[in-house]
Amino acid sequence: MGLDFSYLLYFKRDQLWDVLNGVASLAVPHHPPTTIRFPDGNRSLPLDSWMAQGKTLDYDAPELQFSTVLLFEEDDEIFDYIASRDGDNPDRSPPIEEATGQIAIGYIYLTIYNDLSTRIENARPSNLILFDFGTTGTRMSMLFSYSTSIRSTFARLLDRNNGLCGIFNRESDGGELFWLQGRRMTEYLPGAYLTDQEIKQLHVQYGEKW
Repeated sequence: MGLDFSYLLYFKRDQLWDVLNGVASLAVPHHPPTTIRFPDGNRSLPLDSWMAQGKTLDYDAPELQFSTVLLFEEDDEIFDYIASRDGDNPDRSPPIEEATGQIAIGYIYLTIYNDLSTRIENARPSNLILFDFGTTGTRMSMLFSYSTSIRSTFARLLDRNNGLCGIFNRESDGGELFWLQGRRMTEYLPGAYLTDQEIKQLHVQYGEKW
């Protein structure tokens, strides 16, 4: 089996729409957009969701799933990835011309967990949501692991949307805490998927305000 690394970004529930807009601002827009039903009415999001298929998604569904093509500033790792990528790979990002120095990488699969218990055993109801950005396999997993541009982009998404913590999921090799409420770091964790209580403990451990 290949590698399936991912970036895990934890936020408070009331940040859902702001973070979705933040992801959309990084993405190649998809048409038609996906419609999401919020308590105050339907909202349109220019991301592709295979869950929707012409239907309206509920904002508080246990999971929301999207396939995204995200734009990143080019670094050496992204350059090498693009240069060596197979032209016939159906999971690659579609061609796009960018005059800004940004490179389209995709597909990156985004799963939003409104109910952490669907992903984390023994997780209790909480005010947390998880944005899980997954790869298409080993080559993209290695790109995620080594690209400083990709990591910085996810750190900025956390910075701008009152994130709680960011973890790079290395599967059986555990997790790497790379961001904690505005502070960038590199700390090993035995696991990547955390409960509300475990994230609170991280804030206590590193002296951050919850």
